[in-house]
Order: sequence, then structure tokens, then C-alpha cells
Amino acid sequence: MMTVVSTPLTDRLVRRIERSGPITFADFMSLALYDRDGGFYERGAELASGAIGADGDFVTSPHVSPLFGTLLARQVGEFDELLGAPAPFTVIEAGAGDGTLAEVIAGSLPSPLRDRAAFVLAERTARHRALIEKRRPHIGLPTRVVDDIDSLEPASVDGCVLANELLDNLPFHLVRGAPGGLVELYVGVAAGGAALALLEGPVSSAGVERLSPPVHAGEEAAVPTGAVGFLDAAAATLRRGYVLLIDYAATLGGAVHGYRGQGVVADVLANPGASDVTAGVDMDVVVAHARRLGLRVWGPVAQRDALAALGFADQLEMLRREQVASLDRGRGTEAVRAYSARGAARLLVEPGGLGDFAVLCLGKDVDATPRCIRGVEGEVRTKR
Repeated sequence: MMTVVSTPLTDRLVRRIERSGPITFADFMSLALYDRDGGFYERGAELASGAIGADGDFVTSPHVSPLFGTLLARQVGEFDELLGAPAPFTVIEAGAGDGTLAEVIAGSLPSPLRDRAAFVLAERTARHRALIEKRRPHIGLPTRVVDDIDSLEPASVDGCVLANELLDNLPFHLVRGAPGGLVELYVGVAAGGAALALLEGPVSSAGVERLSPPVHAGEEAAVPTGAVGFLDAAAATLRRGYVLLIDYAATLGGAVHGYRGQGVVADVLANPGASDVTAGVDMDVVVAHARRLGLRVWGPVAQRDALAALGFADQLEMLRREQVASLDRGRGTEAVRAYSARGAARLLVEPGGLGDFAVLCLGKDVDATPRCIRGVEGEVRTKR
């Protein structure tokens, strides 16, 4: 067990626990990630570019290669066709980060759709909302920036909701199988007050118990209550449309960990606010809740298969031809750039990495199977 690093956030956490008792892991995670005065995503001027990106603590698919956004734009375009080209066609990106994905998608949409499309970028953290505002001129489409999709009018949108690597960062509860039944793991102060620790207690609510997957004695699970709440909000916001979710999937949610400086942090209790806090998403729980909401469900399938269905191979071949043409013209720098772009693009489909991410599509008042799922064989393989 590591000693907690003394910061204003950790001191407040310890005082709160000492005063009122242990808190759920979901409450701890919410503070560690989103507290305005010390949360990971609100860290002052430490990272001018924010936590996400090549200069941040971790990268996501849109930062790895713009090809990710280009291919998602194809799927967005098909969503529009399947919905009968509504005006406006609204693209909601939840957890929009610094706006990188929105910019690429907007720039890749076909002209007829661009004339009708509007973006809503939902981003909880003020630091990333400021980065989105700087990027707004490059998006080039009507764009509204909101804190959360909960602020949108119910049944007000015909279009789609996109969420790339969002669900794993929404607060979850931790439970453990015990000889006497299910128990919940709370964040408390260890004996002596030198460190935070996970302590067993009764399950905090009937909702957590209902959503919890079956666990054997000694097994632990991350119960994705935040992801379920997000699905509720997305379904309520759509009048008609699709929800496209892309995330790391893991049976029982997988091990809790964090990221900082592009490295894995194993003990997220040791220095709250200094690292990301995440776990793989139990897609079985998400799918079951989507069906309870009356949504159509397609997938999940692996990201490499979804991108292949959207034309990944054709785009990679285009980059290869650019590289060869540049070499033929004696433009070495351009050839190297195309070669590097091909290498980065391959990371999107790499087994054991981004290629294993789960792609899940949900539909409200729609029946047509989307292209990213259509014809894909097999389901995503989840890990513990």
C-alpha cells in the first residue's frame, strides 16, 4: 500500500471520509477525474494541450490517425441516409475532448450533408471546452458546446450520438463476490490514516446490485453505472437515430488502472487527480440495459472489423499510392510522411491494441443495420 500524496484534493478526500465515512468508488472516481480544483481532467496549466493527445497522458484513436475520423464520417453519412436525410441532421459527440474527432468528421462529410449537419459537442471539463472553442473555426459547421447531453431537450434530435472511449471514464462502482453474497468496495482511510484503501461494505443501492454481473467469491467487477446513465440520456435526447459506442471491453470490467505520461498507473488511490482512472467496460451490462430501454442493438464487434467494413483497406491503399507517387517524383519528405501515416493508421486495427476495442451500435426507432456492423462476422473478444 502506498502513502497518499498530500494535495488539496487528497486532503479534502481524507477529511470527508474521516467525517462521514467511506465513499463509493464511483464518488471517488468522479472527484479524482472531474473535481474543478484538483481533478485529473481539470489540471491547470500543467498540460496546455490537455490530458488527451500526443503531448498528454494518453492518446485515443482520433489522435493516432485522422483515418479514424474519416471512416467514422462514412458511417455518419450512412446514418443520415438511413434516417431519410433529416434537416437538420445532428451529430452529438459525447466526451468530445479537444474536438479533434469532430473536426475530422466534419471535414470528411459529403457536401449535401454538410449543408444540413450540425454538431453538438458535449464535454464536461472546462479545459477541454476551451480547446474546442479554439478549434471551432476549423470544424466549419454550426457547433454547440455543452457540458453534458443531459442539458439537451428530450426527443429533440434526429441524427446520431458518438462516444469514443467515453464509457470507461464514467464513474463506476466496484463489487466483490463474498461467501455471504455480493459486497461493495468503498474508498476509506486505512488504519493510521496514511493511505486510502478499498474496504468492504454492503451494496450501496438496489440499482448497483441489479446491474452487477454474476461474480464468484473473490471475483471483483466494475459496475458501469455511469455508462448506464449515459445511455439513458442518449436515448432520451434522440427522437430518432443511432448511438455509436467505441470502447475497451472487458469481462466484469477488468482491472482498475490509470494513465499518466503515456504510462500505466496501477494504484489509482495513491495520488487522486494525478492520473486517469479507468477499467474496461462490461458490454454485456451495457447491451442488457439498452434492450431494457427498447433500443435496437447491433454488435459489439471489434474495431478492426468495423473499420474494415467502412473501407479501411481502400484508405490504406490510397496512402500507399501517395507514398509511391511521391517517391517517383523525388519528393522524399512527402513519401516519408505518407509512410508514417500508413504506420499510424495500422495501429487503429492492431490486434492486442486499438483493433480489439468494441464497437457497439444502438438504434432508436430505426431498423436498418449500420455499415460498420453489417457483414462483420463474430463478436468482440473481451478480456478479464
